Amino acid sequence: MKTQYLRLNAAFLALVCLFVVFGNLPRFVPIAGSFGNVNASELVIYLCAAPILIKNFKRLITSRAVLFLLAVNAFSLGVGIYHYGLALDSMFYNIRLSAMILSGFAAGVALHWIFRDDITRLTKAYVVTYGAAALFSFVLLVIYPDSTVLWLKLEQMGISFTGDPHQFRLVSTYLDPNFFGTIIVLPILMGTLLIQRSSYFAIFLLMVIALLFSFSRSGISLALLAFACVFGLRILSMVTQYQSKHIGVRPAHVYFLLLSPFLVLALIYVFDSQVERVVERFTTTRDDGSALSRLRAFDTGTELIAQHPLLGHGYNFAIRYLFKDGTKVDSSLQMVIMSYGFIGTLVTLVAGSLWAWVISGKLRQLPSPLPYLLFRKLLIYTALTLLWAGHFNQIVFYPFWLLPVLALFFYFDQLCVSLKSPHPFRSPHGTFAHSF
Repeated sequence: MKTQYLRLNAAFLALVCLFVVFGNLPRFVPIAGSFGNVNASELVIYLCAAPILIKNFKRLITSRAVLFLLAVNAFSLGVGIYHYGLALDSMFYNIRLSAMILSGFAAGVALHWIFRDDITRLTKAYVVTYGAAALFSFVLLVIYPDSTVLWLKLEQMGISFTGDPHQFRLVSTYLDPNFFGTIIVLPILMGTLLIQRSSYFAIFLLMVIALLFSFSRSGISLALLAFACVFGLRILSMVTQYQSKHIGVRPAHVYFLLLSPFLVLALIYVFDSQVERVVERFTTTRDDGSALSRLRAFDTGTELIAQHPLLGHGYNFAIRYLFKDGTKVDSSLQMVIMSYGFIGTLVTLVAGSLWAWVISGKLRQLPSPLPYLLFRKLLIYTALTLLWAGHFNQIVFYPFWLLPVLALFFYFDQLCVSLKSPHPFRSPHGTFAHSF
């Protein structure tokens, strides 16, 4: 029975990996419905999460994190119905978000069952998955160097998809270079835990090159900010250790710091034209139509927030205004405030911060530093995505961003719950010894 359950978890994680790797490509198989074309793989994820949720029903109803998120979303549904009535399209998106939260919990539970405390194996799985996504994205770039040809192909197949025209730009399997640029930063950060292994260092380089080929200002700047925070905290930790006479520097970190300047110079030399184009993207922001449209979208978001500042419009209920006026809101933070109001957003941020503080404290007590280091990278990435990169893209509620991030958060939640067990790490699938 236990073996069968492990296989069920492994099969579900394999589906999640395929979901991440192939992204929006399943849109080539349209599903007709009252809500337009729906990504087939997303529906498969929701359906296949059900057996794991049923099997772990006790975990589900005792998880404060998942119950809190579901309660906040349910409250926003009530607020939306109060303001706009039974708007079926908005209610559908609200229910869809709850399904994504539950699927993220199922993925987190599955990660814990398969990897237990083995952070190295978990990190390898994430890095390989996103390395495959980057590889398929380059294949798509070779086939469709002009994205308008791809959009036309989708339209001819009866698939409604709106995308910007891109020339020789890595739109990725997500069919959006800016979403990809933001998403790929997390596995790049995770890849720093594996750079001492040559094969994973190659995947790390592939993801970095893919980020550059996305020419995404938000993604590249997010990566720079994230690495600045990670290395800043590392330097602060080294200073503290030096003051307390307990210096601990891993050789891999030294090698990476020494090789970084040469690696950057090599990338600039090999991809000279691409680097020049990236620089141009940052230096011509004022004259760029995309940047100007985001400024207009920010003004629209501010106006909508002002209409219902305390409790918001309800998740995705304000989209009726946007469709009617032909406008949009790009900022994820604005979308959160617009959906849940300042009260709901503040309560969620405070609750999330307290939860992260508790989890961090428990992870610090573990024999291996890897769980805490990975969790800290995840926190830095998520915070910077919401406060910085999320201002330029509707990334926070994007399924290909949300599901893997929720899965990691719920994995750490379940890992800390297992610490209460008398034998929390008795598993043939992972031990802290393997982390070194």
